[in-house]
Amino acid sequence: MIERLKTVKFKDYLKTIIDCPVWSIGAMDENQEKAIAIYANRRQLDSLSKYKELQSYGILPITLLLRWTKNYNTAETKASDIYELLDCSSFFIDDYRCNINCLYDGPIDLGPDENGTYKFSIELNLLYRKGEK
Repeated sequence: MIERLKTVKFKDYLKTIIDCPVWSIGAMDENQEKAIAIYANRRQLDSLSKYKELQSYGILPITLLLRWTKNYNTAETKASDIYELLDCSSFFIDDYRCNINCLYDGPIDLGPDENGTYKFSIELNLLYRKGEK
């Protein structure tokens, strides 16, 4: 059985590669104009058969929620930059070898919230295996 990679470890890794003043897990701070929240998504992992060759990997479905300024252009650019950085990336977290598979062709535009701050979502699967370092 594969030891599960904790969501907090992924958040801590992202903090080293993405510039953002406020980070959280499981809830978004709606009072911040620039913030990222990480959610361990409960979505059904459909077509696991495409991961058959990777059965020794664990899969952690993640939603990354970006809340970024009241300027659409700025928010879209930040979301696209994060998507490009993460999509198909490979890295290590402690002694876990990790690979990211983004689920869509780009960030999902969620529009502005009640305060006029724009939100984007990036849906991904984090594939990981311990002990490959």
